[in-house]
Amino acid sequence: MNLVPTALETAHPVEPGRQLTVLVVDDTLIGRATVSALVRRLGHRCFEASDGAAAIQAYRAHRPDLVLMDVVMPGMDGLTATRELRRLAADTFLPILLLSARSDDADMIAGLEAGADDYLTKPINFAVLAAKLANCARLIQMHFSLANYRAVQEQEIEFARHVIERQVQSKMSSDPKVRYSVTPTASLSGDIVALARSPSGSLYALLADATGHGLAAAISVLPVLQVFYGMADKNLSLGLIAGEINRHLLSVLPVGRFVAASIIRVAGSEGEVWVGGTPDVLLLDRSGEVSERFESLNLPLGIDIDDARDVPPRQFAWTPGDQLVLCSDGLTDARAPSGEAFSSARFEAVLREAPPAQRHDAVRAALAVHLDGASAHDDVSLMMIDLD
Repeated sequence: MNLVPTALETAHPVEPGRQLTVLVVDDTLIGRATVSALVRRLGHRCFEASDGAAAIQAYRAHRPDLVLMDVVMPGMDGLTATRELRRLAADTFLPILLLSARSDDADMIAGLEAGADDYLTKPINFAVLAAKLANCARLIQMHFSLANYRAVQEQEIEFARHVIERQVQSKMSSDPKVRYSVTPTASLSGDIVALARSPSGSLYALLADATGHGLAAAISVLPVLQVFYGMADKNLSLGLIAGEINRHLLSVLPVGRFVAASIIRVAGSEGEVWVGGTPDVLLLDRSGEVSERFESLNLPLGIDIDDARDVPPRQFAWTPGDQLVLCSDGLTDARAPSGEAFSSARFEAVLREAPPAQRHDAVRAALAVHLDGASAHDDVSLMMIDLD
């Protein structure tokens, strides 16, 4: 056997607290005993397996931190066992170091392609083994720290999601004439929808889309909600509401963060629309044809530009059976695996083909077919308001 250790005097145990549990896999007794002795000399715990199949069983039973795997073994060889261990340990960090007397490039490449992290040639150099195990210990500790950090972050995000949802829903009016949905790309959405009724009975609706997605975007839209609900309760015009939201966002958001929004107010048989940075708000007739299109004539909220135009809200009237449709650009820009966008044209075609009560669900279904199992790259929000 070519497993005579060398340079024993140059090796040092790993740092305290970095002790590893190591699985040593070799089909020969002397090979296992020699490698295990070196591993224990470095201060690690060690147990052994005599072939690839036994290594799989040992991994299931002991969940080692690291595997030293001989390549050439009868039955299940080291490469096959490495592939199986990679499958079993898919959700964990498991360094696998292959041991082989052959050191040509083709063998090393085959090992790495099988899922190994590194390669040790026989005879095992104790100093090299010590250095590689110490490096593995550092990587394992780093992954452990990252996993803890991620767990803490997920707890904090879940707390933030709960608070934000309570904020969104606490004052949200329910109305059978309004259907809406928000689908985030991350745990938290930068898109929101809101409904409110003024004391006089006017219906206010908001669809807002903050830059980006996730926690930062979700926080960006909270000030919008506060102003929207407060001013809707006073039955104020959309121009005043948009202006106040803009001033508030300029005071709290950093430069480069802004919120696109569509705001609706319906009172009696008349209404008004304010659009800043979102796709067109559509007024559909009973057949689903676009009878009026409200384009974005304003900048998104939270942008401070001295010469920006402040376009008054547009007034509109309707006939019973008409419907207002609002969406974020996450819907129209959603890309299929082929790269093709869902597009405004496809969106409007789906609206024409579906009955009024089924249009919301029809759009969602068409989007799912378009994405074909993929996720939209941006938050997707959609709102439909029946007018009668």
